[in-house]
Amino acid sequence: MKNLLLSLLVSMSILSCQKKIKPTHVIFTGSVENNNANSAKISGNGFEKVIKITENGSFSDTLKIDKEGYYSLRIGRESTPIYLIQGANFGLTLNTKEFDESIVYTGDIAAENNYLAAKYLLSEKEMAFDKVYSLPEDEFIIELNKINSSYSDLLNSSRGASKDFIKNETKELEYAHINNIENYEEYYQYLTKDSSFKASESLYNSYKEFNFADNYAFENSSAYKTLLASHYLRIAKNASSNSNKDIALAYLETVDHKFPNGAIKDELMFNYLRFGMKANNALEAVYNLYKISNQNDENLSKVTNSYKTLTNLTPGKTSPSFNYENFKGGKTSLEDLKGKVVYIDVWATWCGPCLREIPALKILETDYHDKNIAFVSLSIDEVKDYDKWRTMIIEKKLKGIQLMADNNWKSKFVTDYGIKGIPRFIIIDIDGRIVSSDAPRPSNSEIRVIFDELL
Repeated sequence: MKNLLLSLLVSMSILSCQKKIKPTHVIFTGSVENNNANSAKISGNGFEKVIKITENGSFSDTLKIDKEGYYSLRIGRESTPIYLIQGANFGLTLNTKEFDESIVYTGDIAAENNYLAAKYLLSEKEMAFDKVYSLPEDEFIIELNKINSSYSDLLNSSRGASKDFIKNETKELEYAHINNIENYEEYYQYLTKDSSFKASESLYNSYKEFNFADNYAFENSSAYKTLLASHYLRIAKNASSNSNKDIALAYLETVDHKFPNGAIKDELMFNYLRFGMKANNALEAVYNLYKISNQNDENLSKVTNSYKTLTNLTPGKTSPSFNYENFKGGKTSLEDLKGKVVYIDVWATWCGPCLREIPALKILETDYHDKNIAFVSLSIDEVKDYDKWRTMIIEKKLKGIQLMADNNWKSKFVTDYGIKGIPRFIIIDIDGRIVSSDAPRPSNSEIRVIFDELL
């Protein structure tokens, strides 16, 4: 009898434990009107899943996530943030012709995700980049506080969202607010063309007690990661300007000093070097500092590969060549331009920052039209956007030599230069040697100094 009773108690205990086990899967269904993509991609927190979209625009899948929190949903070139809770069952409807404006969520986590969709639309309406960041400092803070209040009001009006989500999102809003302040000086300089502008120390004193070394936040919040990158980059830029030190080297030294070891140090350094390591005189020092900083083997291998590519792109090295279709007919190669200084703009029709440089590029071309310089615009648009490329050249009255690469991002010239983001500008001298593999943009006055020295 005792054995039977004991057995029953054990069985009940096991069943009780089983009931407490929370499912890790998320059931996600959707319907996409005017669909123009074959799949939807969910990514974030070390998770990635590609979901097939049927011909009628529907999809359905089970997502086995290890961590609740913020993720990204991408369909075609459009993306939107989503929030996933383990065990949830939810759905999505959208129209690709409107995308953000058409998103509607249903199901267990509809409140959280409809809030995020509304927040994204609010950011497009309220956070007008050019307007906000070109304001004088005192006006900037007033406007930023208004925007932050709008976000808070939206969150507070969200009905049905979980307490954990409200707590997390409140922190996310704080991280984003501080990040906007961290970026103010740089963006103001860019928009007003006033490179001498310096924000007051009081601007940063408003959050001087903030924890910029929170391991938990770093692990669980992409917004916090973005904030830390902005914060330490600002500090590094100040150090660089005061000592005339390379910015990449200053950044790594700043992070190395703040974080002698650990995941934050590893990720901050690696993420910066993905785009920030340049083919200049500081390349060797930057790579060596990273190499001795106790980085994980996978990241070190990737940085080492980039380093090897960049060593072939330092000033004075013979430039990789190209031979691509010319808008006016036939093909144009780098060899065809030998004897001229060549200024190359690597761009695409879908790239907003690229398009914003066009007015400045036109002025630059006009001012140097009688000089020994060839302006080359190299599109890395996909083949399907070929007609769009040609139409934009006509409509925007683009000047210079307009070329289209043969395999977008995988084109040999693009990979030879290790290009991972655009716009990207390159200067090559009259003998086909590299002057700068990552040259100033047309909107940067430094480009004229370089031209005048070469011509």
